[in-house]
Amino acid sequence: MSERTEQEAPTGDAELGSSSKKRTLVDGVAKAVQTIVDPVGKFVPHRFQPGDTFGDYVILRELGHGGFATVYLVHDVSLNRRIALKVSERGGLGEGKTLAELEHAHIVQVHAQFTDAVSGKHCLCLQYVPGTTLKRVIEHLHREGQQPRDGRDILDAIVVASNEEVPFDLAGVRNREILSRSDFASAVCRIGRQLAEALDFAHRRGILHCDIKPANVLINPYGRPLLADFNVSVDFDPSRPAKSTGGTIAYMAPEQLANLLNEPGQSINERSDIYALGTLLFEFMTGHRPFPESTTPETLLRTQRMFDFHVSWANEKIPPVLERILRRCLEPSPELRYANASELANALTNAFDLLTIENSLPQGTRMTAWAMKWPVFMLIALTMLPQLLSSAFNIAYNAIEIRLAEDQRTLFVRLVLVYNLVAYPIAIFVTLRLLVPLMRGWHSIGLSGAIKSTEVEALRKLSLRVAHWGMILALLGWLPGGLIFPFMLDFLTGPVPSEVYAHFLLSFTLSGLIALIYSHFAIQFIVLRIIYPRLGDADTYTRDGARQELSHSSRFLVPFQSLAAVIPLVGAALLVLVEREMTLLFRLLVTSLIVLGMIGVGIAVSATRRLSQIVRLLEGDSAQAAARISPIEQP
Repeated sequence: MSERTEQEAPTGDAELGSSSKKRTLVDGVAKAVQTIVDPVGKFVPHRFQPGDTFGDYVILRELGHGGFATVYLVHDVSLNRRIALKVSERGGLGEGKTLAELEHAHIVQVHAQFTDAVSGKHCLCLQYVPGTTLKRVIEHLHREGQQPRDGRDILDAIVVASNEEVPFDLAGVRNREILSRSDFASAVCRIGRQLAEALDFAHRRGILHCDIKPANVLINPYGRPLLADFNVSVDFDPSRPAKSTGGTIAYMAPEQLANLLNEPGQSINERSDIYALGTLLFEFMTGHRPFPESTTPETLLRTQRMFDFHVSWANEKIPPVLERILRRCLEPSPELRYANASELANALTNAFDLLTIENSLPQGTRMTAWAMKWPVFMLIALTMLPQLLSSAFNIAYNAIEIRLAEDQRTLFVRLVLVYNLVAYPIAIFVTLRLLVPLMRGWHSIGLSGAIKSTEVEALRKLSLRVAHWGMILALLGWLPGGLIFPFMLDFLTGPVPSEVYAHFLLSFTLSGLIALIYSHFAIQFIVLRIIYPRLGDADTYTRDGARQELSHSSRFLVPFQSLAAVIPLVGAALLVLVEREMTLLFRLLVTSLIVLGMIGVGIAVSATRRLSQIVRLLEGDSAQAAARISPIEQP
């Protein structure tokens, strides 16, 4: 079987009011079946020209033709309306009966069907969809290697490709509005969801399309897609295997190709249409099909079955959440694909939501851009910076304010060495246990998206635990030192004044607060702004689930903002309460603590406000609600 081909409709229209442009067929309809000879001597059926009449219909222009039929835009004189007239030289009336059962917002409607008694032509009167085909939209979007940016590019491509007046459609305004403010991947998810719902509607009525491809999707100027051409559709029963006798090779599922090649035991079901829709959406995103162009069904089938799903699609610029959907649609084994088109529609709805959330997050500064590029490196760097500042303050305070005897100072240096040799390896070990799996998972998502839903969920939960472990490490690393050091000095070198205990406790507590507060803000920024949004999984996402996962993420933001104010207050208190004469170095240290502490309070307030906003967005309570797609929405 050869691959079906289609020719896009030429532009231009015949005016109904100009009788000079109408030509009545000689000898009535009989002339419609005359044959002509093309330059190579092949006989082809006569095709109507603009102005020809056919019964009650006046031919305006040809919309397109393929291997089975030609479609014309015609004026129905009796009802004074435009319709699409599909004229076939052969075949029966099965498509009309199929479409009559499928009254859906995203399936082309059938008005009537008949067989002309004189010519034997089979005619189908269809809903006329002003606009163009998805095939032409894709060609325009990706011409000369261009990369579309947003939904407005899709709407512009429809206008350019259709080149005709657009009738006002109040119901379509909402659809156009949503597409116009969506990024390109989100717009693809929305259009894909609408097509998946149309497929699900057909499948529930026992009908397989069997020829899903861009040329068989009409799209009106408001961005509303309609599934067309059920010419090779077949009836199926989930309890019985189905066979397909038609379709377009480049979009066929492996089992459909195997069926075509008469391989034993091969049958098709609704998952075959899901495979074709996945191929269509991949082409919509990238401008080309997921597999190399193949000249024979055998070659394509071999390529499909051998496809390595860990091959990187990073260069295709497909967001990971959508990429995982496409990979599941294109699984060679039908059992690994979505069980039905309703599942796929739900996943695409969730992907739209997740992408909307990600795009609504604050854009941030250059540091945000760096974090997007190197998230784990920035996570480590921003976490270590408060630790280093804490260490600097602790060393300076202990050196300036704590007065020790010579032997105590020697012992103190040794204790610091031992303490660090114990604390740092433990901290590094725990950090690596957390970050190494996160790094590997992020690498997998960034390279290919070939990662299971369960693995994505585990990574998402792991990323949220990083902040809690950061708090634990900061507390255990600093606070015990305020008691351990003076106690060990007291125990090993003799009595230590209570003032030394107080100074150690103060210095280590302040250092711990600095490390705890600002490392927590840094970790939460990288996790919530960069990592977590890219770990959304469309197959399992729910708003309630997101709220539950994020319920503890903002718990410490406001308390830590308040604690940040304690640091400069302690500095001010030291200046007031220290009775003895202070050295210049101590005054400089305390003044620096006050100034930097006030700057830190500003950072904490800003971080709390920004992170709280991000959490609300991730929970779907703000921008997502405005753009959310209802599964029963009728655009």
